[in-house]
Parts: sequence; structure tokens; C-alpha cells
Amino acid sequence: MEVKLLTGTELASLANGELVLGQYEEIEKYADEQNTCVDRYFDFVNPSTVYKRFKFVGKGANPYGVARPIYINEPDGIDKFGRQKYKFVGYRDFKKKF
Repeated sequence: MEVKLLTGTELASLANGELVLGQYEEIEKYADEQNTCVDRYFDFVNPSTVYKRFKFVGKGANPYGVARPIYINEPDGIDKFGRQKYKFVGYRDFKKKF
């Protein structure tokens, strides 16, 4: 049994062989810009496959993007078990993709 999440995100294969993800309208617009058409919309694809093979053509954040660490820590000595201790400094401010 396949279950599709109602996120509004579509996964599609274009006639030129590209695998893309985004909203329905965004995928159709991208296909027109590339002078191709949508060959097939997928019902389900493993998330790790989407991350590795699909190109995000939408606006905003990629829903299949990998989470990034938000904490800034500095080394703060060694604990009694010989492991590195860290001191919280603050949060990262992500203004661009890396």
C-alpha cells in the first residue's frame, strides 16, 4: 500500500530525463522553460533517492533538504571520561546555502 503525503510537493520525470520536485505549477513552468514536458508524476519515491537524484525547482526551502546544525559550540576542556566538552555560544544564522 502506497501512502502519499499531502504536502503539495510533486515529484516528476521530464521528457528530457531530468528528475525534479516542487509544486505542480512550478514543475510545469520549469518544463516550459526547458522546452520539454512532464513525462510522469511519481506517487512515491524513497526520500533518500529524492535527496540524491532530484533537482528542486520550487521557491523557498527544499522540503527534502538535509537539516543543518543550528548551534555554535566551542571546545571547553575534557570531562572525567576523557571526552571533549563543548560550551554553547549561540545559534547559526543561515542567510545563504552552503
